[in-house]
Amino acid sequence: MPFETLRTVAGLAPPLRTLFLTTLLFRTGTMAYPFLTPHLLGGGGLDVAGAGLVVTAFGVGALAADLAAGRLLGRLHPYALMRGGFLLGAAAVTAVPLLHGLPALTAGALVWGFAYEIVTPAAYAATIAGSRPEQRKVAFSCYRLAINLGLSAGPLLGALLYAFDPYSVFWANAACVLAAAAFLHLRRAPRPAGAGPYAETHAGGGGPGQEAAARGTVRPTAAERTRFWTVFGLSLPIQLAYALPSVFVGAYVIVGLGLPGYWAGVVFTVNAVGIVLFEVPLNIRMARVGHLAALLSGYALAGAGFLLMALADTGPELVLATLVWTAGEIVVFPGLLDYVSRLSGPAADRTMGLFSGGVNLAFIAAPQLALHLSAPGHPGAPWAAAGAAVCAACLLLLAARTHPYTWHKEEPCTSVT
Repeated sequence: MPFETLRTVAGLAPPLRTLFLTTLLFRTGTMAYPFLTPHLLGGGGLDVAGAGLVVTAFGVGALAADLAAGRLLGRLHPYALMRGGFLLGAAAVTAVPLLHGLPALTAGALVWGFAYEIVTPAAYAATIAGSRPEQRKVAFSCYRLAINLGLSAGPLLGALLYAFDPYSVFWANAACVLAAAAFLHLRRAPRPAGAGPYAETHAGGGGPGQEAAARGTVRPTAAERTRFWTVFGLSLPIQLAYALPSVFVGAYVIVGLGLPGYWAGVVFTVNAVGIVLFEVPLNIRMARVGHLAALLSGYALAGAGFLLMALADTGPELVLATLVWTAGEIVVFPGLLDYVSRLSGPAADRTMGLFSGGVNLAFIAAPQLALHLSAPGHPGAPWAAAGAAVCAACLLLLAARTHPYTWHKEEPCTSVT
């Protein structure tokens, strides 16, 4: 499996290979955000309520970026927008530890969240531009692989730096983001003389793209809007469910189940290793599976996995449940990204940004869901609610399969290499 993944990444088209390495650098630099709250409660001088407001401002900024991405991508090449996000993000993450007082820290976090998130829809647009439709599911799997590799290494490095000097984690984060911007700038391929806008996109030209501008002026049809909002609505339970582990696993394992804290680390490790080892190879094998069948299988695995989390009482049972919902994650997220990128036609840049906004809505809502549903005697209630919601969405997805505006003609799929 690892060798197949390496061969697939090495065989990516040059623009996608550049995107993979840029994303790996950028996400490895995501080391300051996990330590934002401790910084705010310590060096920032805020109380718990103030720290919560600043962290919420980061999420609001990220959501604003998703909403603005469509218009920005209508005027800028995806790589240009990514570089702008990198530069703004590096400035924001450098400034945050120097700020004091709730208004200044809230504004800094808002800008930081916007800069961090604007990279995601731009990267989606670059993936769409750099791959043919039949290759896109595997291309998105490779992009997710870069994210997960970076997010596995970054927080670990950040923890070591934070223990040495709390401020150094912010400087290291900014350095990684600037390195990603420099790498993306240096890897730009010169635009061939006489090449059209499509060639510019695939070559990774850095200025405003004519093709992007053309796409940004196209209004989606009624069928495209219906397809998008149907899938968007049915994806929200999935987004909420997969936001829960990052905010609730620690409390569930230690407080709810009374298990040693290392089992929370085991859950995160099993999830990360499963994604890194199996997501790309599995999606290569599922490239010819239709959208509906792939999404239904992913939803079913996710629903079963989160229901098993609610029933778990021991460490091994947690590992078994994690394996099941990780399998669902491996199938459902590349499938959703692939389908949304296809069903939106020329307006894909705009709708991919809106779809990414659903992820941020979920991360804003997930802590509230966990807080209100968990209670003494019922520690697994948030997992049960998430699993039941995903199973209900799976049934609705199955019921919508005959709607003429929900599913369009499947296209044959091939390997990305």
